Amino acid sequence: MMNTQVFHIGYCPELKEATLHYWGCNFKCRGCSCQKLIWDWMLEEFLDARDAEPLEIADAPHRFLSISEISAALEKLELRRVLHMGQEAILDPAYPVLAEMIHRRFGCKNVLLTNGYEMPDLRHTDKVEFGIKAITNGLHRHYTGKSNKRVLRNFKEIYNSGVEMVIESVFIPGYIDVAETERIVDFIAGVDKKLTYVLLPYFKAGNNPWRRPTPAEMEMAANIARKKLTNVYFFRGDEDLQYKVISIFPEAGSNTELEISETHCGVLNPV
Repeated sequence: MMNTQVFHIGYCPELKEATLHYWGCNFKCRGCSCQKLIWDWMLEEFLDARDAEPLEIADAPHRFLSISEISAALEKLELRRVLHMGQEAILDPAYPVLAEMIHRRFGCKNVLLTNGYEMPDLRHTDKVEFGIKAITNGLHRHYTGKSNKRVLRNFKEIYNSGVEMVIESVFIPGYIDVAETERIVDFIAGVDKKLTYVLLPYFKAGNNPWRRPTPAEMEMAANIARKKLTNVYFFRGDEDLQYKVISIFPEAGSNTELEISETHCGVLNPV
């Protein structure tokens, strides 16, 4: 029975989408949301957490699932796709095995969210959501603790593999803002102008001086990106939630940190 670094499973019934949350990362991002909350942000008790001031660093998870436990949990669900996310899924040696099991047993798509510092095993990965923190290497080092040279090299390698890609970046006013977003856009456009780019607003996490961007700032940044890319989406940061999300693990009542598992809100729709 192979163990994994998966500590949390979420599920959106309307989208038939499960999320596997992995623990462990090779970056130490100053604005990482896991500093504030390790559970799915779309669960009812956490809907207000994204806007709250960060008070302390969240505790690390203490219970991890085996592949057989994950399989048993997913067996109860109707699935179109499974998102592998959290911190950094590909650091888990079980990721390729888990992705293959999901393909063979459930016949649904595997979507990998990654920072790109390590080159993932893509044999059973249908789509990669690639997070670019910054193009300016000094800024990338300051934010993550690591150089971005491997990240940018792996970006091109993943693109050349032919797997579907979506690129995401976080807009942080006064830090990773308009100028750096333009550099990110230029890099993406230099590879393929038709790649999908999603611009995300920063929500306060960690001991940082940055504020969250306004909806107008997000729209402005997206309009700049649209001058060079053909498929640009963004979140304003004030969207209504559209679908319910439930926690499959931990189950309701099984964990004092996570006591309820259902909400009639859920996934955000980008503009």
